[in-house]
Amino acid sequence: MVKKHKNFLKLLDNIQLSIGDVSDGIGVSQRQLRYWEEKGYIKPISDNEKGVRKYNFLMAGRCAQIKEYLDEGYTLSKAYEKTIEVEEKRKVIRNFLFKQHGNFEVEITDSKQSFGEIDLGATGEGKELYGIVNADGVKYELR
Repeated sequence: MVKKHKNFLKLLDNIQLSIGDVSDGIGVSQRQLRYWEEKGYIKPISDNEKGVRKYNFLMAGRCAQIKEYLDEGYTLSKAYEKTIEVEEKRKVIRNFLFKQHGNFEVEITDSKQSFGEIDLGATGEGKELYGIVNADGVKYELR
C-alpha cells in the first residue's frame, strides 16, 4: 500500500537552497535568477538584509523546469507558462494518488528497473484496473 509521507513533504518544504546553490545546480547565472524573480516567475522564501536569497525545494524545481524549456528553445515567458502547466498537472496527479487514501497495492516485479504493477482500486466490467510498468513502457489492464 502506498502512503503519504507527511514528514517527507514537510522536509521538502523546509529545505532551503541559496541562490548560488540553485544557480550552480541548474546552470543559470544568479543574475538570471534575479531577473526571473523581477518578472514574478520565481519567489525566494527569504531575502535577508545582506541580500542573501534562499529558495525552497519546490521553487528550485520550478527554476530547473524553466531552464529545461529554455534549453529546448522556448522564450522565457513561454517556458514559465509551460512550467506552470506542468506544476498544475502534477498537483492533480498528487491529489489523485493521495486522495485514494493510500489504497493502491503495488507489486514490484523488477526492483532494479523499477518495474511493477499497481492495483488502481478501480473496477470496470466486473474487473479491476491495473497500471503496469515494464520494459514495454506503461499500460493499463483490466483483470
